[in-house]
Amino acid sequence: MTTHANIYPTFTIKDFAKAKPLLDKCVEDTKAEAGCLYYGWTIKEDGSKLFCRETYVDGAAAGHHLSCVAKSGALGEALEKGYIALDNIDLMGTESDIADAKKVPEFEGFGLGSWTVWDSFQNFKQTSAEEASTADFFTIQPTFTIKDLKQAEPFMKKCVDLTRNEKGCMYYGWTIQGDKLFCREAYVDAAAVQAHLDNIVPSVGEMLDSGAASLDKIEFHGPKEGWPTFKKSADALGAIYWDRYASFSKFKM
Repeated sequence: MTTHANIYPTFTIKDFAKAKPLLDKCVEDTKAEAGCLYYGWTIKEDGSKLFCRETYVDGAAAGHHLSCVAKSGALGEALEKGYIALDNIDLMGTESDIADAKKVPEFEGFGLGSWTVWDSFQNFKQTSAEEASTADFFTIQPTFTIKDLKQAEPFMKKCVDLTRNEKGCMYYGWTIQGDKLFCREAYVDAAAVQAHLDNIVPSVGEMLDSGAASLDKIEFHGPKEGWPTFKKSADALGAIYWDRYASFSKFKM
């Protein structure tokens, strides 16, 4: 199982104009981190929420990032001055990734929760410099409530196996926290998102129809200009859209 570690923070926006230079500094600072695959901000369509899309090669690199954030002070300033407020922050990774990330005091200091990888694959590879060809990637972020994990697992496995063959998929897999199930998934562009929805929706539908799990919400994060490509399919699922504000990619397919 090839994997990576994601940090998933959500914030409420209080004063975006004042937060902006500090958010920009976070992006610039993170570019220097050797273990970062991508990093950047997305904003909920109604302008109320801010999310940081960020992924690291492993738990140690994610932990190192938390230490860098504390040292930089930019995010802390945005929070302390009330420009943004932290709603929630979690780490997603394997048990060993989570253990490695917890070695830094900031993990507890920032109040991170953790989601453990159930199964995962990835097709993207780290690059040493920024990669323009993957700059317009999308993440799909669905959260489910597990009613019966044993019953859900064959459907979950089927989804992983089906998605493995999609050439536009960067990574895909499931993470679990308590009775919550999250699908960790990313695609190189909007066309790859549509290809995935065409491929997977029937199987996810089977899992939901079986009563093994229920869908809490599904979010699509990525550049607004790509939304029309998959909007019809996404709207049928109750999609919530988040536009890319600032981002860099250090990976290729």
